[in-house]
Amino acid sequence: MAALGNFAPKGDYAFPYRDLVDARVLVTGGRGTLGTAICRGFASLGAQVWSVDQSPIEGHEPHSQISQRVADVRDRATLQAVQAEVAKTEGLDVLVNAHGLQIRSDFAGCDEDTWMTLTDVNLNGVYRSCQVFGEPMRTRGGAIVNIGSVNGVVVSGKGTPYGIQKAAVSHMTKVLAVEWAPLVRVNALAPTAIPSGMTKDLFANADYVRNKTQSIPLQRTGTEEDIVHAVMFLASSASGLVTGHTLMMDGGLSLV
Repeated sequence: MAALGNFAPKGDYAFPYRDLVDARVLVTGGRGTLGTAICRGFASLGAQVWSVDQSPIEGHEPHSQISQRVADVRDRATLQAVQAEVAKTEGLDVLVNAHGLQIRSDFAGCDEDTWMTLTDVNLNGVYRSCQVFGEPMRTRGGAIVNIGSVNGVVVSGKGTPYGIQKAAVSHMTKVLAVEWAPLVRVNALAPTAIPSGMTKDLFANADYVRNKTQSIPLQRTGTEEDIVHAVMFLASSASGLVTGHTLMMDGGLSLV
């Protein structure tokens, strides 16, 4: 496969993700709604995928390209155990940090236990994952994609702690893009609301869906496919000159 770090793309415009075909990819939060879609997207290209999540492995994984592993982004030792397995290969080409936790609250109403719980997953979890899985990429090249949120750019009254942590992830993305250059590219996505396990209560509310849709200039919320395509773009050499960037995937919500 082509290197995915600091390398110019080829003129293969019909299949821009060709260099992901044999890639080795690790996705945290891999058994969540978006994480599952991302894993299956990479697997559909022929990539070898590690799906890492704290939730138990249930049933048989139908995709032979996906290896399910149990690890917790709050526990460095569990991540290191997975990295020990990865290290037996030639190493990761792509790391996607897709894990997350939402406990809705405004700032004043967020007690310290809630704040620390959210921070340990949403911010510290990305820190640990990048140190354990991303740092080894510095010797061979690779791409890191962090899943942020539009709430890290605009203020959401009931998602304040989450938004603050996602804003910090965007800045961490910039820092790593500089510190880990030239061989590792680091980017992030900032999507608007997408139906998922984290938002199923919101999307069950017809008033929320109507009001959210009306607030977005493109008049729609996001889909799993939106996220998968964007992750693949940022992971592939099609974005070979892009690093330190947070891609807004909000239909224009942050502009109004």
